[in-house]
Amino acid sequence: MLGLRRAGSLQIRPVGPFDLGRLARLHRRCFAEPWSRADLAHLLAMPGSFGLVARLYEGGLAGLDALRGVGFAIARVVRDESELLSLGVAPPWRRRRVGSALLLAAMERARAAGAGVMFLEVAVDNQSAQDLYAAHGFERVGLRPDYYQRADGSRIGAFTMRCELDRLPQRPLPATAAPGLDGPRPISS
Repeated sequence: MLGLRRAGSLQIRPVGPFDLGRLARLHRRCFAEPWSRADLAHLLAMPGSFGLVARLYEGGLAGLDALRGVGFAIARVVRDESELLSLGVAPPWRRRRVGSALLLAAMERARAAGAGVMFLEVAVDNQSAQDLYAAHGFERVGLRPDYYQRADGSRIGAFTMRCELDRLPQRPLPATAAPGLDGPRPISS
């Protein structure tokens, strides 16, 4: 029952058919070059693809209205490899372990689907994301020059990173994650 949840608890669950609008809004809040609802639907319809959405329960008696979408992860698994296609956390909830919870959930889900390794690309100037990935076992394995195009038309390189999922401790797939988020409560937008 939603009324019994603790305010500030984070729920991570698979993206469902009614989440595309929420996912598109979150992607728009996280990135200067957002993917459209159609882009996201196409990605999630590809074989082996999955999405996760993080929702924060903000308390009160409003029930479902008290669940705010705060982050997402999109990945795919092909045979024994997986790729993290996108991971984003809305700005007011960054540095509160939401990204870490999403990344761990995506890694667990990919491993459960048979992947032994996960790859990703991250902009060379996105140090906070690089730190997050390194903290969870990812290592730089390559550089892709001019990989991302910015809103102003400039281009920037990306590091390719890799993590051996087989070396992670075995854990069940999380239904919820990251209880007790740290930091001040954000002002509602």
